[in-house]
Amino acid sequence: MEDVLIIGAGIFGLTLARKFREAGRRVLVAEAHAVGAGASATPLGVLAPHAPDNWNAKKEAQFRALTSLPDYLKALEDETGMAVGYERCGRLIPLTTENQRAAWDRRIADARENWHGEAVLSPINGMDRDWIAPDVAPFGAMLCGLSAKIDARSYLLALAASLGDSIRTGMMMERLEEGMAIFSSGERVAARRIVIATGADAFAHLPPTDRDEPAGRGEKGQAAILETVAPVDGNPILYHDGTYIVPRGGRQVAVGATSERYFECPTTTDALLDDKIARAATLCPALGGARIVERWASVRPRAANRALRVGPHPSLAGVSVATGGFKTGLAMAHTLDPEHLT
Repeated sequence: MEDVLIIGAGIFGLTLARKFREAGRRVLVAEAHAVGAGASATPLGVLAPHAPDNWNAKKEAQFRALTSLPDYLKALEDETGMAVGYERCGRLIPLTTENQRAAWDRRIADARENWHGEAVLSPINGMDRDWIAPDVAPFGAMLCGLSAKIDARSYLLALAASLGDSIRTGMMMERLEEGMAIFSSGERVAARRIVIATGADAFAHLPPTDRDEPAGRGEKGQAAILETVAPVDGNPILYHDGTYIVPRGGRQVAVGATSERYFECPTTTDALLDDKIARAATLCPALGGARIVERWASVRPRAANRALRVGPHPSLAGVSVATGGFKTGLAMAHTLDPEHLT
């Protein structure tokens, strides 16, 4: 019998497995496909804070996660010898109207108060015309100094390396019984604690909400990696109207992402991604002549209340759930406390 059985080798499953191992527990991670086979392996890897105004507990928790993440990643890199590509590069937000400029100007003081000197909002007037088209930002831009990026795939591989032989792939969970998971192969694995960390699929194992709605849903996102003609190192993330442009090093740039509530296939890409790439090219002249290196799609877990769903299963003894990261999983995973699962 295992001490802890974690189903799913995404960011939540791997992070919790590492925390349980550090606490001296014997852990098995059962993954249906491969490490990072789902939404955790996004090409974007954006770590962006909420706006600093109208401060609340949710924003404070995310702020603490973003500011504690570098030390956590440094420890992981030192342990494994594997780089995860973290950089607090900032995020450039074009300002298209006077009202938008005024609103962001007011937020400068909010950031100074609520970010405790960790980072600032900086108005930018003279911009690199190769990185941001002049007509996109007629009222300048704001640089969010707290925003960062990470190579999500390298992060997942480093977490997996820290777990050694505790991960088994090709294990598709079929159902749960008390103290036991049954897999499609017929194998039965008993454990004192079972954690379902299968992203959007985890909601199928949860009862509906008080409004008789599903506990959560999957929302598809499509993204791409492009190779530019010239290097784009040193640029911040560019974000405008739902489109992210993320320099990944050298001549590689990630572009995305779509948000699709209704879709037929979770892993195929289509014209929606084509439109996103075209939109990115109008924002960023550096993408002119870029070729597509990779097209990617996956389904992100979105809880009904849009919050993380981390805690004991409401009816299955010894079973816990860790999902609902949606767009914040990479930033928040390291703050998960195994004690909250019981």
